[in-house]
Amino acid sequence: MIESSKSNTIDVSNTINYNKFIVDKYKIDINKLVTVVIPTLNEEKGIEETIKELHSIGITNILVVDGYSKDRTVEVAKSLNARVIFQHGKGKTGAIKTAVEHVNTPYMLVIDGDYTYDAKNIDRFLQHMDNYDEIIGARIPVDKRSMTWLHRFGNRLITKTFNFLMNTNLSDVCSGMYMLKTDTVKEIDFSTTGFDVEVEIAAQIATIGNITEVPINYRPRIGRQKLSTWKHGYRIIRSIFHLAKLHNPGAFYSFLISLLLIPAGIILANSLVELLLTGRITSHWFFFGVALLLIAVQGMSISVLSLVVKRSNLRMLRAIKKRMDKVYA
Repeated sequence: MIESSKSNTIDVSNTINYNKFIVDKYKIDINKLVTVVIPTLNEEKGIEETIKELHSIGITNILVVDGYSKDRTVEVAKSLNARVIFQHGKGKTGAIKTAVEHVNTPYMLVIDGDYTYDAKNIDRFLQHMDNYDEIIGARIPVDKRSMTWLHRFGNRLITKTFNFLMNTNLSDVCSGMYMLKTDTVKEIDFSTTGFDVEVEIAAQIATIGNITEVPINYRPRIGRQKLSTWKHGYRIIRSIFHLAKLHNPGAFYSFLISLLLIPAGIILANSLVELLLTGRITSHWFFFGVALLLIAVQGMSISVLSLVVKRSNLRMLRAIKKRMDKVYA
């Protein structure tokens, strides 16, 4: 079940003590359970505040994966006792892949290094981490500077497209703050190279595991904006269609076939007008329109069947996983 992200800004004035919460529940230090991963590229202005905020709530297991910054990002991170490594591969995807190779805790929490994400909301992830392979932080802007109207519109369009093609019910698939089960993310075969890594992770986990979201505060970034709404938005939409073709082909191809409803509707509407005006249909296009309509309906039926089969497979895999966990417990 997805926790609603429609509420107002989250009040963190009475934030719980994270280490106490983890120790009481798991009898283990939070830093032995979760690694906070911060992908960076020229985040000198934001990385200091990001790490200091994590330290303020008792989190010290911090892994900064740097993309060869040309400013003082690495120097600042090291001065605050964060572990710093340099990524291999391209873009943010390369940073995540590199991080997975170095994380040795059961969970990893990815957070951007520009101070946009409120680390004090981490308790919302911790309370649900047992039951999900990925928990996405659904962003709630704290003021108008946090997210422009164009960015909001693009994010909504991207998320709705993702939900439609991947049979999910998320509200912010592009969020840069999310918790992952380390063993699950190691099973992901990455094919993207940039800011679309978030949709790739969500697409694959939606196929092989459980995914949900919790609301989090989203602040204005510190430093220069790297994301281009039009350029990266188009790229992410394109990646979603590619990922749907790979990981949910039944729904993807059925969607393409169902697009035949558009020409079918136009042709049949013209035939209906002709019937009303003349009392008969003389155009042979009417039969072509009927054929397109039947094909589109079949495509939609296959899409529904694909969804049913996919959910049945997921339930079966989860049941098998639970039994295996009991055997090896």
